[in-house]
Amino acid sequence: MLHPLNSKRFRKILCGGLFTLVPLLSAILFCFRDGKLISDIYIPLGGWSDEITYYKQIEGILAYGMPRGYFGYNQSRALYGSLGVWGLLPLIPYVIFGFFFGWNYCSPVYANILFSMLAFLVIYIFLRPDKKSLGVISIFWITNQFLNRYVLSGVVESSVILQLVVITSCAEYLLSDKVRTQVGRSFTPRKDSAVLVLCTFLICLLTLARPYYGVLFLIPLWKAVKDKNRKLIFSLPFLAVAIIGLFFINNHYFCSVYFNNIFAFDKMRSAGLGGMVLSLFNSIVEILRLIWYALRYKGSGVGWYYLLLGLELFGMTVICILRKIRRQAVPPIYIITLIGNSLILISIIEMYQLGVGARHILALLIVNAIVLILESHFFWGILFAAICLFSIWQTQGADGLPYAEESYSSYMDFLEEAFSEIIQISDDISYDNVVAMPTADSKAANPGENVSTYYGLLFAVPAGAGVSLDYQDFYDDPDNIKAKYILVHPEGSIRFTLENMGMTCVYEDSTAMLYSR
Repeated sequence: MLHPLNSKRFRKILCGGLFTLVPLLSAILFCFRDGKLISDIYIPLGGWSDEITYYKQIEGILAYGMPRGYFGYNQSRALYGSLGVWGLLPLIPYVIFGFFFGWNYCSPVYANILFSMLAFLVIYIFLRPDKKSLGVISIFWITNQFLNRYVLSGVVESSVILQLVVITSCAEYLLSDKVRTQVGRSFTPRKDSAVLVLCTFLICLLTLARPYYGVLFLIPLWKAVKDKNRKLIFSLPFLAVAIIGLFFINNHYFCSVYFNNIFAFDKMRSAGLGGMVLSLFNSIVEILRLIWYALRYKGSGVGWYYLLLGLELFGMTVICILRKIRRQAVPPIYIITLIGNSLILISIIEMYQLGVGARHILALLIVNAIVLILESHFFWGILFAAICLFSIWQTQGADGLPYAEESYSSYMDFLEEAFSEIIQISDDISYDNVVAMPTADSKAANPGENVSTYYGLLFAVPAGAGVSLDYQDFYDDPDNIKAKYILVHPEGSIRFTLENMGMTCVYEDSTAMLYSR
């Protein structure tokens, strides 16, 4: 008999376990680089407004079943319910995490690490990469500061990465000749059906939260065509249209609008086809400029995101062309990936500013790298890792991780206690439970100079309170203001508008003033 430590099965389990731990190891290393621990991360100092709205919505759901105040921008609100721009679906994985493990400032970070580890586990179980591929995928993840920065934050991109990795793994399982010819594996119609159902279900969920992921319906459709399954061939397009339609319905009724109403797609409709084409051309030029800026100048820049994505798509295109020339089979997943990435990128360009939209391609960066490494050669992973290492040197630690500072943590603890006594959360969902904050204000003593209260102070408002982030000019018309509470900077001029309305200052210190009706 073989010793258990020498058994092939044990080595596979050990290998899979180590691979699954890569996101945790990577998170530890990124914090250790700064001489810190993961538990030292303090998202109220993160400076990203998305972290506040995600965190407070989840906190409100866990505390009340649904927040008691509205989330939005310029004090917008959903027609039904109290949730913000993307609605409930992106929050569900974190609500489940919070239900079982509690919810505090470290919870989003630990949830993101867990979801990233589950993504790696899925890769190993579904695709069974060889040791070289496992190593290169691990190196790419560990060196990618952009992926790790979002994992070690309060935003929800890691759950999107998990869902997209599962979908991509399902696609490889169903369509990849390389996977399906692996020694020692059995593929049965029943297993294929189960994987196809899982894949389609996750595509539906992802599309309901991000409409451009509707292009992923190409995966089950390709499998249906390959199997000559006429029922699926005719039903999947209808399902895709229905799910995208449900997104618009959900977006219209159950989600608040953004600053410029981009989520209602007014911008795209008003521009027309010609305007969209011109916008696309200008955006491509801008992407090239961002890439050049990232390579040429030190400091942060989203150009790295687009550089990595561009190289991934270029690599797949070259491989497809070469295989066609050599009369070799082109991996279906490459064709689907090229079509899908192109359409998703066009959607992001049309819907967002390039800087804001860049974070939405993070999930594409990891799944594209996995597909290239598994289907072609681990050289691609080494190339991407080298670029990521260069980006760490070139960006010089810009957009670094936020760590707890004793003085600020004490201030936030004090603020939480003070706000809990002042801000009373009622049982009804209303604007009486909303705390709004202008994103900028002009100094009363010098109107030409801007001043603003730090976003992170909104973390201190009680659980269940809604949060609204407003433009400065929104306060030019007092009739706009619906929130019961407004948090402003003491040196700003908006406070005079609030006082003229009859609002009263109920809290004041050197950095913030809280007004109440």
